[in-house]
Amino acid sequence: MKRVFSLALTALLLAGCTAAPAAGSEISTTVTAETAVAQASTGNGEPLRLLQHGDEKQYYRQESLGKDDSMILYHVVDLQTGEDTIPCDVEGCTHDSESCPAVTTQIPSYQPFVLNDSTLLVLSGMNHSSQSTFITLMDRNCQNRRVLKKLEGVDLFLDPNHMYTDGDFLYCCGYEKNASLGATLYTIYRIDLSDGTTTNLTQHFYNFQFMRGTVGRDLVLYQENLTYPDTFGDPTATASSHPTGTKSHVLLNVDTGEVRDFCSYSSDDYVLDRLYFYVIAGQYYWIDSTAGTLSTVDPTTGESRLLTDQLPITEPDALSAEYQYQMEANLNGWLVFYDLPLLVNAETGEVRQRADLPENLWNGYGHQPQIFLQLKDRLLVDCRYEPYTRTDLSDDGTPFTTQSDQMYLGLISIDDFLNGVPNYTEVCKGPA
Repeated sequence: MKRVFSLALTALLLAGCTAAPAAGSEISTTVTAETAVAQASTGNGEPLRLLQHGDEKQYYRQESLGKDDSMILYHVVDLQTGEDTIPCDVEGCTHDSESCPAVTTQIPSYQPFVLNDSTLLVLSGMNHSSQSTFITLMDRNCQNRRVLKKLEGVDLFLDPNHMYTDGDFLYCCGYEKNASLGATLYTIYRIDLSDGTTTNLTQHFYNFQFMRGTVGRDLVLYQENLTYPDTFGDPTATASSHPTGTKSHVLLNVDTGEVRDFCSYSSDDYVLDRLYFYVIAGQYYWIDSTAGTLSTVDPTTGESRLLTDQLPITEPDALSAEYQYQMEANLNGWLVFYDLPLLVNAETGEVRQRADLPENLWNGYGHQPQIFLQLKDRLLVDCRYEPYTRTDLSDDGTPFTTQSDQMYLGLISIDDFLNGVPNYTEVCKGPA
């Protein structure tokens, strides 16, 4: 089964890095109980959930307008009827200027996230000079836009697929340049959805330390302390080129600011760049590809439990297989991978062959349909691609043409997806 990393996956993947627990080991973290500066808050007790670009009712997409992509047009896709509409009530509107209520010039902009039954959330306005981000709220018909918060000098576009909410607050990771330190600093923010009040849940910390998912009301933060050997110009460098040091994870409670050491991984025990880490549906998993093992870790006890040792084995000196082992979702209790032709039962560890759907061809490469939206018993996936000629502008403004493939999204039941039955209901175009 041949698969490739498509553009679609970039905006989709829920989590991914590297790790594996070392029992009883100590970890050195930048974020600690002493450095957390979160003010205690009265949380609503709801588990944190990942924001998506749709729900059972609707999916939200956008398209760029103008030769210089200076405007964005919103679309609302009804997931019951499959109707793709432009949310504009102006009679005779051509939907190609700011006079259209469905058009925005606040760019760049990430397609709308569904916050709740009545409200959408949009990230927009970051530019290379200011790196400020607007967090905008609007109604489900993309109207009544209002700025909740402008974060001056902060870029939230670093990882917009890791945006979480409990209904009362937004939790996100931003970064900013610090000229005096000559470094990029990162912060976890808690933003009140009622008035935009913003709290730093951590003090600033350095590169390669991001949110990787949530477990209950804890954020899973990934941190590393690695040394990469200098192998430039050495064609014989193989195993010795692997990084040494540690990779670790901590749990940050969003209500109290408490930080708990969770898991630590050492190059004395593992080939660190052949370990892969995921948080799916509130559960923490890690894969040791050199041993073919998939394990899970209890966030309360820290106990690691082996689910299976039947995954394909990657040689330590082979090219990175991260996308092969990328875990996409838990579907009816089965863990689905991006590029492994098998399924793993999330409870028992049973492994079975995955039934392939017909491959999609994107720019000459084949891949299995990817998940854009996970609903109760359905999935929104890329179901087909259609060749077309696109006109772009060069740096000097000269137009040129490019051959590409237009993606189309369709709904499919989870059962059909798992059993390789291509029973799609096409609903709209996908991201360009």
